[in-house]
Amino acid sequence: MSVKSIEKTLSTLDFFISNMKPGGLALKDVCASLGFKKSAAHHMLATVCQKGYLYQDLKTKKYLIGSKIKKMSKLAILDDTGFSDFAFDQIKKVNDETGEAVHLAGFEGTRLITLTMLESKHPVRVDHGFLNKDHAFHATASGKAILAHMNLANQEKILKKNRVKFTEFTITDKVTLLKELNAIKKNGYAIDDEEFQEGVYCVGCPVFDQYHEPVASVSCSSPKYKIIRDKKYLDKIKSFTQQAAIEISKYYKPKKTIKKGERKYAA
Repeated sequence: MSVKSIEKTLSTLDFFISNMKPGGLALKDVCASLGFKKSAAHHMLATVCQKGYLYQDLKTKKYLIGSKIKKMSKLAILDDTGFSDFAFDQIKKVNDETGEAVHLAGFEGTRLITLTMLESKHPVRVDHGFLNKDHAFHATASGKAILAHMNLANQEKILKKNRVKFTEFTITDKVTLLKELNAIKKNGYAIDDEEFQEGVYCVGCPVFDQYHEPVASVSCSSPKYKIIRDKKYLDKIKSFTQQAAIEISKYYKPKKTIKKGERKYAA
């Protein structure tokens, strides 16, 4: 199978996961949305169904999510839900105190991923741009907060694949980026000043595991005009975001061993 064929197959699965309807999706839906020829799409879907990732309803001939994807979804839930659930109260606290959009991010290889997000409560808010940060390690506060605390080898791997220019303010020069990452590591927080979305200012702080390795980040985004208008507002966002990251990092704190006769139990 060629790389192009693999990309088409994965794009098709992404399409099903994002657009699935209760009754399934028809072949024409896939072709219309992804621009595939009917014969090629039919052959590909037949193979995917044979492997169990999708299945075709015998009566309607429409395609639905198969057992393999459902099984993968359950594995992902078992793996990630505990951390996201633990972090949620802290994410909500930042959202409640600032009213701004809050984002808990993690990463898979060189991709930045969203774990949890809460929208802004204000009439004027930032949009859902943080949903598309996959390749924006270098341009987001959430990404830079993690990246700054990685070792140089991992920084190199990520920056090799992630230097897209999203706005006129995006830093794409490698030397400049590395200097900023050093500053972020010293300061303990990262800033995204319209580097990913115009008019948006964001603060991000790293979440560490028990070995002090970065595993995630908390970020809070605000329309930039609020930051310009009131510098104390930035301090407020920074303070709540940093505290949330510290509290979430406690998820990885080694559990206390319960000894016989102790009255209190470890959290």
